[in-house]
Amino acid sequence: MQNKAWVSRFSLSRCLLLALVLLLTMRPVAAETSTAGGPLHILITYRSAAADRPAFRDYLRGEGMAHFGKLKQDGVIASYQVLYNPFVQDGTWDAMLVLGFKTYTDTQKWKDIESTMPGGLTPAGVKLAHPLTTISADLMWSETGKNPGVAKDGVYYVIPYEYNNKDQYREYVDGYVIPQVKGWLGEGVLSSYRIYMNRYPVGPTTDALFIYQYRDLDAFGKREATVAKIRKTLKDDPVWKKWSDIKATIRDETENTITELLEPKK
Repeated sequence: MQNKAWVSRFSLSRCLLLALVLLLTMRPVAAETSTAGGPLHILITYRSAAADRPAFRDYLRGEGMAHFGKLKQDGVIASYQVLYNPFVQDGTWDAMLVLGFKTYTDTQKWKDIESTMPGGLTPAGVKLAHPLTTISADLMWSETGKNPGVAKDGVYYVIPYEYNNKDQYREYVDGYVIPQVKGWLGEGVLSSYRIYMNRYPVGPTTDALFIYQYRDLDAFGKREATVAKIRKTLKDDPVWKKWSDIKATIRDETENTITELLEPKK
């Protein structure tokens, strides 16, 4: 009997030790992308005069896309995406270019391009618009739903934030934001989300940028109802509620932009 009791206690100790090791080695939700090296994304916004907006949009879908596509083919960039604001809005931008790179050293190639092409625009593009902001960013959180739908039908909702403390903000995203967006994905209205953090936030600038891809315009119309529905399911979660109660002290939300994904002309 003593041997059996000793074996039982030994087995329990091994289980507890294994559980402790697993807890210590689990990666947090926020650590989807390592920040050990330099940032792998550059986000550039553009502004054009109202009279030039139709021509600038046409340029982006034509010469602009061909230019970015060639850069990708040549290995200068790993990916690109162009989001366009269909409305004229004060305090925001007309288009955003989201660039991805395989390595941080590859961003030097983009810096070389910038020396002759501001914002990566060809001479024809510079006549129609100018770069407004440029951010070197880390993609810290991202996820795509099981049935995201067709990308070109999506509504891309872009929200910039400024925060007070980086470490606190990351905990806030893990505890407050992520549980909600996972619920929106589960409801089928949200196709994907990407949350970028500015690697070099100096002065008044965008510290974090959210890009929510809604399945289509009908799904985007259900945004407020879906937000309210998911928040009801989370209101009794002590961690979520803690962050909900103090979120106004953690970050400031600036001008939101409702955009569409531009595709190359066929």
